Amino acid sequence: MEQVVRLHTQSPPRSPLARALGARPLGAETEPWFAGALGEREVGALLDRLPPGWSAFHAVPVGTRPDESGGVADVDHVVVGPAGVFVINTKHHRGQRVWVGERAVLVSGQKQPYLRNSDLEASRVRGVLAQAGLVAPVTALVVLVGTKEVTVRQQPRRVRVLRAEALLRWLTRRPAVIDGGTVSDIARLFDDPATWRPAESSPDTLERFALIEREVRAARRVRAGWAVAAALAMLAVALPFLPH
Repeated sequence: MEQVVRLHTQSPPRSPLARALGARPLGAETEPWFAGALGEREVGALLDRLPPGWSAFHAVPVGTRPDESGGVADVDHVVVGPAGVFVINTKHHRGQRVWVGERAVLVSGQKQPYLRNSDLEASRVRGVLAQAGLVAPVTALVVLVGTKEVTVRQQPRRVRVLRAEALLRWLTRRPAVIDGGTVSDIARLFDDPATWRPAESSPDTLERFALIEREVRAARRVRAGWAVAAALAMLAVALPFLPH
């Protein structure tokens, strides 16, 4: 969300004509970040429905290695429960086809670095646990949001790839492997800001992101209105030529 706000602020505002025509308010660089934020929020809402005994943490600032934006990477979601620790990398691919193999994930035919990145994020979380002297299995997950079709040729060996719709059922059906005391200890560790790299966050990020989201929805409604008007105009032109 912070990246969306930053990029959108740097972009020139739309002209009155562009607004009237419903031109997309987000630039090409901002669109993927916006979709990613929506996907993470959708998965976060799913994780809010986990049963008692489970905890979920979001946008966890672990590690110091720069990400593709030039900032320092965080983990989309970390889940703790009787079945262990799960490090979730959310990917929002609305209406696209995804292919999953032992060594690769392809989105619309293009190979993505999701397996390597997810494995690295899980390693960072394992390091946090080891430093605290806590023992629990850590599983890396890639969770797909909004996909049209997912073909799993073979699940990767070190990372599990799931659709968001299957996430809760998959998590809660895992066998219990750690006791309740260890689950509580890990949850307390992860809930302590001192455990992670300090994260700078603007207090008005959520409000500014909500404004951008409303702007995107408004532009979408305007485009839909123009599409309906165009269809009606074409129908009006064609009516005199239709057989009665």
